Amino acid sequence: MTSRILVTGAGGFIGGRIVEVLHELNPGSVRAGIRRWSSAARIGRLPVEILQCDISSAENVRSVMKGVSAVVHCARGDATTNVEGTRIVLDEAQRAGVQRVVHLSTVAVHGRQEGSVTEASPLAPGSDPYGRSKVQTEEACAEYGQRGLAITVLRPTIVYGPYSDLWTVEFAQRLLAGEWFLPERYTQGICNLVYVDDVVKAVLLSLRKEGAVGQTFIVNGEERPTWNEYFHALNDALGLPPLRPASAMRSRMKAGLMMPVRKTAKFILKRFQPIVLRVYQRSNVAKTLMRNAETAIRNAPSGAEFDLYSRRVSYEEQKAREQLGYRPAFSMKDGVELSVAWLRDHRYV
Repeated sequence: MTSRILVTGAGGFIGGRIVEVLHELNPGSVRAGIRRWSSAARIGRLPVEILQCDISSAENVRSVMKGVSAVVHCARGDATTNVEGTRIVLDEAQRAGVQRVVHLSTVAVHGRQEGSVTEASPLAPGSDPYGRSKVQTEEACAEYGQRGLAITVLRPTIVYGPYSDLWTVEFAQRLLAGEWFLPERYTQGICNLVYVDDVVKAVLLSLRKEGAVGQTFIVNGEERPTWNEYFHALNDALGLPPLRPASAMRSRMKAGLMMPVRKTAKFILKRFQPIVLRVYQRSNVAKTLMRNAETAIRNAPSGAEFDLYSRRVSYEEQKAREQLGYRPAFSMKDGVELSVAWLRDHRYV
C-alpha cells in the first residue's frame, strides 16, 4: 500500500486545511481521518482518501493507521477524548512503525500568564479543562517520545482564517449584527493572531525537519495587534460603518444578563438535543425563537472574554524560527482580507 500522511480531525478547521494543502502539494499523499461523515463536506470535494477515525477506538485507529508513514494529530473533543484519544493515536502509531508524528496542542497550556511567554514558560492552565487536557496530551507525547516515537508538538496561538468559527465567523456575525458590545477599554490586550496557512507551514516543516523531533514549538504570527485593532480591521474589511462600542457598564450588564440564558441553553441542548431538533424542524415559531436566542447569545460577550481581550501576553515563536526555519507569511491585513473574501463567497456577508 502506498505510504500516506494521516490527518486526524480532518473534518475540523485546521485539519481540513492541512488536508487541502497536502493534497495540492502531493496528490495521493494524504489520508483524511474524520469522526463523523457529516464533517466531510469540506474535504469531500477533493479526490482524497477519507476514512472514519474515532480516536477513542483503538481498533478503529489501528485500521486507519495501516500503510501510514506520518501522522498529524488534530482531532480533539472533550477532556477525556483529548487525553485518552491521543494516547491511543500515539500507541497505534508506535505499533505501526510510523516515522513521524506532529501533535497540535495549544498555548492554552500556559494559562493566564502575561508578558513574554516561551516554550520554557510554566504550564499553568488553571481550572481550564481544555488547557489541562492538552497538558496531559503533551505529557503523553513526551512519554512516547522517550519510547522512541518521533514526535513534534506545536502550540498555535489564535488561529483564524476561512472556516474558523470561533475567531472569524463569530466575530463577523457580531459585527454584522450592528451593535458592538465590547468597549475599547476591554480590548487592549494582545491578540496573538496566526493565519491558518502559517500553522500549516509549521506542520509541514515539522514533518520534514530532523531537528524537530522531540521538540515543542509555539506557532504565532508576525505581528502583535491588540484585539481592538483586529476587530476594527475585520469591521473595515467587511465594509461596515465605523464601530461604535457600547459603554463598559452596558457591556457588563449584557454579559451578566445573558449568563443564565447561555447556561440554560447549554443544559437543554446537552440533555434534550433530539427533542429540540424535532421542535425546530416542525415549528416555524420555535425556529424563529431559537434563532433569535442564538443570535442574542452569540452577540453578547461572556465574562471570560473580558479577561481574554484585556490580557497583555505575547507568545514568542523565536524557537520555531531558529530550529524549524518558520517564518509567518501572512500579515493581519492579508489574513483578514482573505477571511472576508471567504465569508462573502460563503454568503455570511
